[in-house]
Amino acid sequence: MDETLISDSQLVMLAGDAAFARGVQYYQQGMVINWDKSGATISADVEGSELYHVALKLTKQGLNGGCNCPASEGIDFCKHCVAVALAYRAEHAKQAQLAEGDTSDRIHAYLETLDKPSLVEVLLSLIENDPVLHQQWSLKADAAFGVLDHKALKKRITAALPINRGLFRYSQVSHYFSKAEAVIEQLAEQVPQLPPEKSLALVDYALARMDKALETIDDSGGFRFHCEHLLHTLHIQTVKRLDWPADKLAGYLYEKSFGGEEDRYPPIPDAYLEVLSQASQDAYHERLQQALDALPNQAATMEWEDRYRLIRLRDPLLKRAQAAGDLPAILALYQKTLSDEKDCLKAAELCMEYEAWDQVEAWLTYAAKCETKNDYRWRLERNRLEIRLKLHRGEVEAAAEQQWGIYQHTQQLEDYLQLVALMEAHQLATDYRQRACDWLLERITHPPEKMPSFWAQQAKDSLLEIYLFEGRLDDAHALCTEHQVSAHLLHNLAKALPSPDARIPLYLRLVRLYVKQTNNQGYRQGIALLKELKKSLETPAQYTAFAHMLTQLRSEFKAKRNFIKWLDEAFSDTLK
Repeated sequence: MDETLISDSQLVMLAGDAAFARGVQYYQQGMVINWDKSGATISADVEGSELYHVALKLTKQGLNGGCNCPASEGIDFCKHCVAVALAYRAEHAKQAQLAEGDTSDRIHAYLETLDKPSLVEVLLSLIENDPVLHQQWSLKADAAFGVLDHKALKKRITAALPINRGLFRYSQVSHYFSKAEAVIEQLAEQVPQLPPEKSLALVDYALARMDKALETIDDSGGFRFHCEHLLHTLHIQTVKRLDWPADKLAGYLYEKSFGGEEDRYPPIPDAYLEVLSQASQDAYHERLQQALDALPNQAATMEWEDRYRLIRLRDPLLKRAQAAGDLPAILALYQKTLSDEKDCLKAAELCMEYEAWDQVEAWLTYAAKCETKNDYRWRLERNRLEIRLKLHRGEVEAAAEQQWGIYQHTQQLEDYLQLVALMEAHQLATDYRQRACDWLLERITHPPEKMPSFWAQQAKDSLLEIYLFEGRLDDAHALCTEHQVSAHLLHNLAKALPSPDARIPLYLRLVRLYVKQTNNQGYRQGIALLKELKKSLETPAQYTAFAHMLTQLRSEFKAKRNFIKWLDEAFSDTLK
């Protein structure tokens, strides 16, 4: 039927002006419900002072039908009939618009034309042929009809996470967890409807079941993550719902964190802080403190498993003490759990932050006693903290000399700059700038016997870094002319030189270094350097020198076919 036959004028003719106006209001207020069309018959309910049922018939001439309200008595076209007619007209227009859209729109439009039994039949066929959909809709149905309970859900979890499968292929594991997701997603919807304790038992069971399943499943692809995230979120939400005393809740969380199940759950207590009352948080931390106090002060001699437990007990207490700014509590925790120099150094650093300078030296002394042989990393950190302590005491010369010792070991520019900053800030007599350069030059020109080649190379690079930082480009250029240096530093020098004439030999040297790597990455880096150099050229003589450089490279590396190919493509205009 043509929707133009349901025009406003037609409806006014059928119902009259007053009923039409009231029908428009009913339609606009969304009072038409349970709308359905079967063949040429449109039926719907309309909410009013009561719920009235309308049945309209579509004909080639227009509409006829009635309502069971007193104004119609199944014969006359009342305001309820007008509202239903307008709802049908709007839906018909929507269908026409969808039919002109893309494939999804047309499918939508087609489904809208089907009656309820047809839709049920189509959906049921899809569900029964897809195990994942079957799981989802089965749970929805059980929940809707009130047959979903704690035991039923537990059985579904068991079925969703079968164990001892021995799965290792990505496709197998992906399929396994895609089926499980359907149940876990429904679990996340249904469990909150159960009493909190039953919900908790189900979530605990699901997490334990997944943990057991993973013993024989290689999920290196992370297909479990969605299920895991849903269960973790559900567990946190369920804990929030529990109406347990603080001590009981703290005991439960402590057992999950230290009873061998910690890997199943979100980080405890951090992930739960927003859902725990202050009393529950206090009770949980008190449990940690009691467990920590019961352990002996022998962290350094403990096996790793026991020491790891000790650290896990300590860290939440440490966070809490740090948040409260309670230095005595912080230091007591470190004293209880000391196992290596790292803890001593952290304690010393915290003493500095809290301005407890009188306690710093004791911690640094203890760090030296705990020092691991040949582990210079922590020795270096201890030296840095000792320098801070010396500066606090006003022992500037001693601090600078210790910083000089650090630079001799690291030869890092940051340590050189720290040394220079000390010299300038305190107007020290020793010129550490010159001392560093002299020392590095001595190592380069007169290396100690049996000095590893790496150390000799490091001295060259360190001196070049200083020259570049200080802007001593002539010295840097002279150093690179006489010695091999790292490519990235040579490149920095080449870019820093003010004249393209001076840059060209350095770029040539760099390109050769990369091409000699004999791989495509090196070739591309060489081409990129040449492009960079070309952009900086200014005079015809420089362009001529650049063209000569390209010819030289083509001759020297003619056997490197990919390099020559890319060279010709990049500089076809220059190589003509």
